[in-house]
Amino acid sequence: MRSQWFIIISSIFFLCIAFSVFAVKNDSLKNKLDSKLQNELFDQEIDVKKYLEITDQIYSQFPAEGLFYVIALEEKLNRNNNESGRAYTLVKKGTYYWLQGIYDASLKAFFEALDIFEEQGNSIEVIKTLNNIGETYKKQKDYIQSARFIKLALAKSKEVKGLSPRLILVNLGQLFMINENYDSAKYYLDQVLSQDSLTSQIKGFTNLYKGMISRETGETDSALLFLQESLEHWADLAYARGTVETTIELARVYIAKNDLIKANRFLEEAEMLALKANTLDLLLKIYQSKIDLYKLTATNDSLTFYFDKYLGIKDSIFNSESRAEINKLSIQYDLSQREKESYKLALEQSKLANKIEKRTEVLILITVALIFSIVIVFYLRSKSNQLKTAHLKLKQQKEEIEDKQRKLSSKSLDLARVNKELHSLNKNLEERVMERTKKLNERNRQIAEFTYYNSHKLRAPVANVLGLINVIELTKDGKIDPAVLNYLKISATELDKVIYNLKNLLELDEKLEE
Repeated sequence: MRSQWFIIISSIFFLCIAFSVFAVKNDSLKNKLDSKLQNELFDQEIDVKKYLEITDQIYSQFPAEGLFYVIALEEKLNRNNNESGRAYTLVKKGTYYWLQGIYDASLKAFFEALDIFEEQGNSIEVIKTLNNIGETYKKQKDYIQSARFIKLALAKSKEVKGLSPRLILVNLGQLFMINENYDSAKYYLDQVLSQDSLTSQIKGFTNLYKGMISRETGETDSALLFLQESLEHWADLAYARGTVETTIELARVYIAKNDLIKANRFLEEAEMLALKANTLDLLLKIYQSKIDLYKLTATNDSLTFYFDKYLGIKDSIFNSESRAEINKLSIQYDLSQREKESYKLALEQSKLANKIEKRTEVLILITVALIFSIVIVFYLRSKSNQLKTAHLKLKQQKEEIEDKQRKLSSKSLDLARVNKELHSLNKNLEERVMERTKKLNERNRQIAEFTYYNSHKLRAPVANVLGLINVIELTKDGKIDPAVLNYLKISATELDKVIYNLKNLLELDEKLEE
């Protein structure tokens, strides 16, 4: 008995020491956080990141308190007109809103951070923020927008060398599974499983979702294989929530196969683990599955028992949701009050300045408009006169050009006609020259022939005749020798032929001259 009391007292003592150490550590971090908030300038991005890391260490389980410190940092940055680390502050602000279920405010913060990261060209943070926006829309059950932003994150992750899109693919697969678009869900989950060097966490979730899809599509054997593999990965990680969720899905597969004994065994194991981990949402799924099981076995007492448990858990979750809603309204009210107090003086001071600025701007605009209108009128008139003068000059130049064109056309026709006549004359002249040349050549030939006849043919017979006459004159007795007479006759005949030929030549020459 004493030993039992000693063990209990020792346990309480060590728990008190551990709690004291934890409290001291937390107080030390909180003091450090308060000191940084009051004394730090936050002019470097690294200072903002360190502040946000300490906030996470203290308030990761208390998002409302963490949000208070993040907003205090944001207000200080705004007062000092300091942009260092503003995007990371907005991301943390959106995360704390998200953890409290204030999704509209979370989206607003994420979108503001996204704009800054895109301006900075910080691709990795852009991808993370796009994925956060997609997950937030998923919580709001706006699956179209969720798919849009998760796909954007996936597309951009492919542009960054060395960045793995596996978690984004898993989220996208889960989104399509929730939306009952099983073909698209399988497509993205298969992409993840086809890759090498996957972590146990990614393998666990991917196989879990693949098993759930197979169960929904009636492929119970495939579902069992995927879910058993998922259980192995959760065992490696000692991840209780994953083990509970996968065990529930195994039980639902056996319910579908009508193997109610195995289904009940898996549900009992899941219930023990869920109670130990205090996961109310999973307990709700377990009791819903038990209700489905006992409906098949027609066990009314068990059905009533688990139905009461189901309602109790549901009421508990409903109350938790109510508290979250109250916290949400309270935080929104506090934030609005802080914003009103922060900007009240600035708004009051700017009202009069805004009125004066607006009136001044209107007067300036009217004056500028009048001056501009007058300048435009004078400019248009000047341009109009210049255009008229230019038009008249162009018209005169056009008429002169047309007149010159007509004269040129007429001269061109005359030149063409003269050219044609010259061409004809040249052609006739060539023909006449050739013909005349031919006649001259013939005349020269005849002259040469005539000369030949004159020097040879004509003079030879005449010489013969003269010689014979001399012979006759020398004859003493006055008698003509018959031989001489015969020679005289022959020479006279030859002379006659020569004269005849000479006559033909002269007649041909007359024809040539004609």
